[in-house]
Amino acid sequence: MIRWLPFIGVSLLWATLSLRDLHNRRFRRIWWWLGCWGLNALTWTPVAITLGSSVGHIQTFWIAGGTWVVWPLQPASIDLSFWLNIVMTIPQGIIWQYNHSQHRWRQWLLTGLATGLTLESGQAIFNWLVGLGRWVDINDVLTNCTGVIIGAACMLLLQRHYQVLK
Repeated sequence: MIRWLPFIGVSLLWATLSLRDLHNRRFRRIWWWLGCWGLNALTWTPVAITLGSSVGHIQTFWIAGGTWVVWPLQPASIDLSFWLNIVMTIPQGIIWQYNHSQHRWRQWLLTGLATGLTLESGQAIFNWLVGLGRWVDINDVLTNCTGVIIGAACMLLLQRHYQVLK
């Protein structure tokens, strides 16, 4: 049960922020908080799913109660989970661009890096605090950032084509 506390605590935070924005009629921002909650559900729960077939061929380190991958783009680490990490953050990029239509690639890059670093830092901290059992992987930071940028770029193209999406 203790391993679920980080996710439960963060869920309460996202619910509070969503309710505050609902009360203030900031409906677009609620989608951002719901997206954050979804990403946290995928990354800060003690349920780890490995979709790679050659996990044993990835150089890892045991640090602070968790498995760390610090060398990016090892051939064995580019598997289905690598691509799914991109896909899972595309909606956040779409939501970011929808909420901040004046922002461009520098903000997308910073938002993507912040998203990836927050998710992986949370995994590292919660591995140390409650033994979450998740891998802390530099590839996840890179793929999460890539997903946010792809999502924001797609939304920008849609905004340019359909002026009502601004």
